[in-house]
Amino acid sequence: MSPLDTLRRLLPMGVRRALVVPAEHLLALAMLPALAAAAVLARLRRSRRRERPRIVWGPEPILSYGHWSRALQKAGYESETVMQEVYARINRPEDFDVLYEDLVPPGLAFLLGPYAAFVRSLFRADVFQHHYSGGFLGLTPLWRFEAQLLHLAGARVVSQAHGNDAHLSSQIADLSLRHALLSSYPMLARREARTRKRVMYWTEHADCMFGGLMMDGLGRWDVLPASVATIDVTRWQRERPYSRADGRSGGPVRIAHAPNHRGFKGTEFILAAIEQLRAEGLDVELVLIEGVQNSEVQRILTSEVDVLADQLIATGYALNAIEGMAAGLPVVANLEDDRLTDVLRRYSYLDECPILSASPETIADRLRELVLDPALRERLGRAAAAYAAKYHSDETAMYLYGAIYRHIWAGEPVALIDLFHPLKSVYSRSLPRIEHGLVRNRLAPAPGLRRAARFAAVSADDAPER
Repeated sequence: MSPLDTLRRLLPMGVRRALVVPAEHLLALAMLPALAAAAVLARLRRSRRRERPRIVWGPEPILSYGHWSRALQKAGYESETVMQEVYARINRPEDFDVLYEDLVPPGLAFLLGPYAAFVRSLFRADVFQHHYSGGFLGLTPLWRFEAQLLHLAGARVVSQAHGNDAHLSSQIADLSLRHALLSSYPMLARREARTRKRVMYWTEHADCMFGGLMMDGLGRWDVLPASVATIDVTRWQRERPYSRADGRSGGPVRIAHAPNHRGFKGTEFILAAIEQLRAEGLDVELVLIEGVQNSEVQRILTSEVDVLADQLIATGYALNAIEGMAAGLPVVANLEDDRLTDVLRRYSYLDECPILSASPETIADRLRELVLDPALRERLGRAAAAYAAKYHSDETAMYLYGAIYRHIWAGEPVALIDLFHPLKSVYSRSLPRIEHGLVRNRLAPAPGLRRAARFAAVSADDAPER
C-alpha cells in the first residue's frame, strides 16, 4: 500500500473530500486544454477512416463489457476493456484488459486514471462504449465535455443503460419497483438530479442509444433489443440430463436464486414461496447464490439445479436469467407489466422469450407448476437454451454491434430501430422461431379449461337481467 493510500484510509471522509474535491477541480482545469489538443491530434491521426472501427469499453467493471469485447474480437474487431477497478467479490482482474492502476501509480489511480485512460483511448479506439454515467471522464468535473472531446477526435459514442446509471426514481411508474430500489439503493433517489443531467446529456450527444426493458424516463432509443446482455453460450451448456423429480418422488427439485441486491430481486417473496411449497409436502431445495465469482455461478447453473428464479419486482430479465437460459434451465421472472412489454413484443423479440412470468403474488403457483411437472421444465429449458443461442449469444452481439458500427461509423443506411422487428428483421426471420407454448409468458390453460371458460362466458351473457 502506497503512503498516499495509507493517508487516505486514515483521514476521515469529510477531510478527504475537503482535500480531494479542490484537487480534482484544479486538475480538471489544467487538463481541459491538454485533452482538447490530444483530441485534435487524434483526429489528424484518424484522418484515414478504417473499415472496421476499434472499440473500447469502460470504465465500470461490468461483466457484459468483457463478454461483448471478446465477441467482437472473434468477429475481427480490435476491442479492449479499460476499467477503473475490479469488483473483487464477483470478478477478477483477468476478466478485463486494462485497469487504471496499470496506467498510473495505483495510489493516484482515482485521480489520474480517468485522464490517462481517456487520452490513451483517443489514439487506440474509434468507438467508445459506456453507460449513462459517462465514459472515462464521467466521474471527473469534465464530464460535460466528454462527448464534445470525443467528437472533436472523430470518435463515436454508444450509450446504454446498465442500472443505477439511468434509474430516475420519480419517473418509475411501478411504485413497487421504486420501493425496491429505495430498499436496495437508498442513495439513488437522492442523486436523481445528478443522474438526470447525465441521462439528458448523453441522450443529446450519443451517436447510438439502446432501449429495452428499462426505459422509464428515457426519451430516446435507436435500437431495441429486449435485453442487451449477451454471453458465450457454449460455456454455459447443460452438463446433466433433465431431472424427472416431481416434488413427490425422484429426489428434490433444486431452485436457484442469485440476488445481487435482495430487495431489488424480491428475494423475500421467493424464500416465502419455497417455504410454502415445503409446507405443502413438496420436496424442494433452494440454492441461494450470493457474493461468488461468475465461474461458481456457471458451475451451479450448468450442473446442480433444475429451475432459476430470477427477479420478481422489476419487469424484465438481465444477465443472470440469460445465463440460466443458456444452461437450459426454465427461468421465472417478472414480465407482468404490459406497459413495458407490449413495445418489445411488437417491435422486438420478447414474444419468443420462454421465461415463465411471475409476480410476488404468483411466484408460489409458478414454482409449484414447475416442480410438479418435469416435462414442463424440460420443454421450457430446451426453449430457453435455443432462445439464448438466438438472441443472447456472441453471434447476436456481432450482429447487433456490427449493424450499429456500420451505421454510425461507415455511414450505411441501417434501420437500427427495426433491427429486431419481428416482421422486418433479417436476423430474426433467418433463424427458426422459438416455440415454447407460453402465451405472453404465461402458461396457456388446458383445452378443457378454455372450453369451460368460454361456456361460462356465454352462459353469463345469456343470463336474464335481474
